[in-house]
Parts: sequence; structure tokens; C-alpha cells
Amino acid sequence: MLTKMAYLKALPTEVAHAATDKSQRFLVSAHEAVEATFDTLHKIRQLRKSEGGGIQGQLTNNENDQLRAAIVFSGAGLDATLKQMIRDTLPLLLEAGNEQAHKKFEDFTHERLGTGEIADTRILARYLTSASPRDRLIEDYIYDLTGSSLQSKEEVQKVAGALGIDNKTLRKKIDTLKPLFTQETRSPTSWTSRARRNQETAAEGPDPSDTRRRSATAPSKSAS
Repeated sequence: MLTKMAYLKALPTEVAHAATDKSQRFLVSAHEAVEATFDTLHKIRQLRKSEGGGIQGQLTNNENDQLRAAIVFSGAGLDATLKQMIRDTLPLLLEAGNEQAHKKFEDFTHERLGTGEIADTRILARYLTSASPRDRLIEDYIYDLTGSSLQSKEEVQKVAGALGIDNKTLRKKIDTLKPLFTQETRSPTSWTSRARRNQETAAEGPDPSDTRRRSATAPSKSAS
């Protein structure tokens, strides 16, 4: 039997909380999407082997597309989960007086308002004339954290700091995300569209172009 070449670890046991319910669902959906992509990859490889093709050596374009799609879905899931968590929990963390979250909020406020001669009086007026200057600052802080895609491990670290996460082990794990944001795995529109087509047509057989390529380059059956 062909061994599955890629799989995910199970998610940790969910800690139920109303404020993290939506972000938790985003995380579960992303996990399921990546696992489904790995399942599709496994089915494609099983089909290739059943047709007498060799499965050693380089992967086909279709198979590589599945792995790229898994990276895309992982990044998109991380992005959606963290942004939703910011929207739903950051105001609560600041209200509860989380020390690190409050310090990061202070840093944002200092940068936003400016000091001395470089203070922007129009921005100051905007906050001072609002019904709640603090709430308005928090809204802008949330927008600053969620307004664009998370495109680097540094941005993920920034979000972690904003959420008051100070666990050193977890923060070190965030540093290992760097390969997720390399140039080769960004701008994945073409990969995801092709991966989606692969998922829809996997049962019909591999891409004919890949079949021709394998017939010219695949090793003998004895090598599979």
C-alpha cells in the first residue's frame, strides 16, 4: 500500500470561549482544507501507481500544485484566524488590563498621534471630538493590525504581541513560519485555481500532459 506522503497533526483540544469561537472555526476550516489537499495528492499518486507509473523521483506538476495549494491554504487560514481573533478579543484584553497588550497599544497610540512639533493636529482633533477617543483609537489599532495580509513572520509576531502572547516557546515557533512567506509561495492565485481543478477531476485520471511526461521519464515498474 502506498504510504501517504503528507499529513497534518491533529489540532489541540479546543478551549471553548465565546470570544474565540469564530476564529476557532476559521482554524478548523483551514486545517480541513489542507488535509483535504493532502488527501487529493495521495489519491493522485495512488492512481499513478495503479496505472503502472513510477512514484519515485520528482513529483508531477499536478502533485506539486497540491503541495503549493496546501501552503496557500495554510497561510490564508493563519491570516483569517489571527485577524478574527484580533477583532474579537483585543478590546477584551485591553479592558482586562493585559500588560503586554496594553503596552503594544500604547506604542501604537504614541506613533499614531506623534509628539511635539510632528504631532498631527487633525488626527488629534479627530480623536478628541469623537464620543470615545479611546474606543476610536482601538478601532484604528485593530484596522492597523488587520487591514492588510500577514506577509511575514514579523507581522505574525506583531499580532502575537498585540494579543499579549508572551510564551517564549510559542514565539520561537512563529519564527519557523518564515518559509511560508518566501517569494516562491506568495501570489498563489494560479496555484489555487489549478489545485481546485485537480480536486474536481482527480477521479477522472491525471493530467494528460503529465502522463506523456511520465511515459518518457518514469523509471521501470521494478523501481516503484
